Order: sequence, then structure tokens, then C-alpha cells
Amino acid sequence: MSDLNELPKALAEFPEEPLLPIEKKLIAGSLTLGIVLLVVLGIVNHFLPVAAL
Repeated sequence: MSDLNELPKALAEFPEEPLLPIEKKLIAGSLTLGIVLLVVLGIVNHFLPVAAL
């Protein structure tokens, strides 16, 4: 249990590292894909609605 108490102190010792360019591209690509798929789902749901139970 004492290891959990030391974790914040240990994490504070590590310097912050900036994101690599490829990491930024992967994040942007993931967000873009999520938004595009959400829009596609909305369009499909608009034209092919699920019948009410």
C-alpha cells in the first residue's frame, strides 16, 4: 500500500515530454475518424430509421 502513496511523488520527478509529430497525427486521425463515423451513423439513421417497438 505504501507504493501507492509514493506514486504521485515518483511521477512528479519525471519531466514532461512533448508529443511526437506522429502521435499528434494519430490523435487527430482518431478524432477525425470518430467524428466522420458519427456523422455517417446519423445520416444512415435518418434515411433508414429503426422501427419503433
